[in-house]
Amino acid sequence: MNKKLLATAVAVAVIGAVTSYASPYWTIYQMRTAIEKRDPEKFSRYVDYPALRESLKAQLLLSLKDKLGTPDAKENPFAGLGQMIGLAMVNTVVDTMVTPAGVMALMAGEKPAPKEPAPQAPTTASTPEAREAPEGPRKEAAKDALRYDVSYKSWDLVQATATKENGEPIVADLRRQGLWSWKWAGIKIPDLAKP
Repeated sequence: MNKKLLATAVAVAVIGAVTSYASPYWTIYQMRTAIEKRDPEKFSRYVDYPALRESLKAQLLLSLKDKLGTPDAKENPFAGLGQMIGLAMVNTVVDTMVTPAGVMALMAGEKPAPKEPAPQAPTTASTPEAREAPEGPRKEAAKDALRYDVSYKSWDLVQATATKENGEPIVADLRRQGLWSWKWAGIKIPDLAKP
């Protein structure tokens, strides 16, 4: 009887370890599904928005500091003013862009769109077929625009590299929240690292 109990305990431990190891892949799959279905509520379950905002702000501020730290900028008497304005703009832009819709667009390989205009009166193209037509190509773009590669960096950190069709990578940091849950908490955008 003890052998059966030991075998069951080992089997449960192995299943738990395998599912825990595979959990970031499941999280990314769920995020992609939410993107394809344009479901911001489901997508938001997997995002730590305050941490993501801070990660993006830090990169933008470092990029701004590098650009304003050039010899030409140091000699400019308005460089300090430019840095203060840049700081205010970075905070405003990041707070505006890091929303469920903006982040979903980024991960779908799209540029975040401005807020949609107010609904207008129906036109002749208001049949169900006409309303659904634009969604098809966008859904395919969301599936094919990015390729993902996942790698563990530590027990509680996984980096998911999303590579666009043009070869440009975006690295998303996922942080563990318990044994099986992960949240997107950071991002590394290569364009921001370029001076």
